[in-house]
Amino acid sequence: MQHGYLQKLLPDPSLRDYIRFYTFVDIPFQQASQMNFLVMPASHTRMILFFGTPSLQKLESRFEQVDAYSVTGFSSKPHLFLPTQAVQQVMIHFTPWGVQPFLDFPLSEITDSRAQLNHVFQHELDALCQELHRAIHIIYKKQALDSFFSAQLQRVRLIDDRAKSITQYIFQTHGSLRLSHLSKELFIGERTLQRLIHNSIGINYKFFATLVRLEHVRTLINKGNTSLTDIALRAGYFDQAHFIHEFQSVYGESPSAFLKKQQKLVWDHVNTR
Repeated sequence: MQHGYLQKLLPDPSLRDYIRFYTFVDIPFQQASQMNFLVMPASHTRMILFFGTPSLQKLESRFEQVDAYSVTGFSSKPHLFLPTQAVQQVMIHFTPWGVQPFLDFPLSEITDSRAQLNHVFQHELDALCQELHRAIHIIYKKQALDSFFSAQLQRVRLIDDRAKSITQYIFQTHGSLRLSHLSKELFIGERTLQRLIHNSIGINYKFFATLVRLEHVRTLINKGNTSLTDIALRAGYFDQAHFIHEFQSVYGESPSAFLKKQQKLVWDHVNTR
């Protein structure tokens, strides 16, 4: 898929249990400086490899430079980035359960933050980045990433199939079920559900279900031609006040405010689909 200066490519089929897609970004600074680089909380995590100068990330009232090679944890709030030069990078978008097998630390340790990839892959990362820089065509960059992650899979622990099935069911129900209801429908105890989700995904059930549910809301908003009241009902909210509060607690603004500017969120729209 290509959208302006962004291209999405699927990984090799053997990797798709772990990786959803790669996004290759190449935006000249003149265009990047006019874009809204607001990345919203999502139900998946990403690795980011910069080919050029890393962006700046806004933390409270100050900006700090993002690591050139990093992995993000799950986020509970939007992150604003300020490009200082042309934006050249690749983002590896994982399935919700896909990144933890590659890490030697709990993903929960970097919720709302990120970890340098040098500490995760050590010297192997240098070889990958050199190959990515040498590759002229995007297809060759994708092949380099496929080879790298395929090799890494030989060393990681396998995904717990129960956790994968649970996560897929959460998506099918758009995160609308309470833990007690999910436990009854899947015939799995609540403590076991919590443990499987936390160990495989890195966050607790309530946080993850909220992210999935609100992503469904945003999908409905992006489709347009539907009132916020209808969207709330379709997403399983029967209390409008609860819907507004939950949306605002994660995204920092009301659903109506988000709706007014959603067409301007070009970066978020492309980055999270």
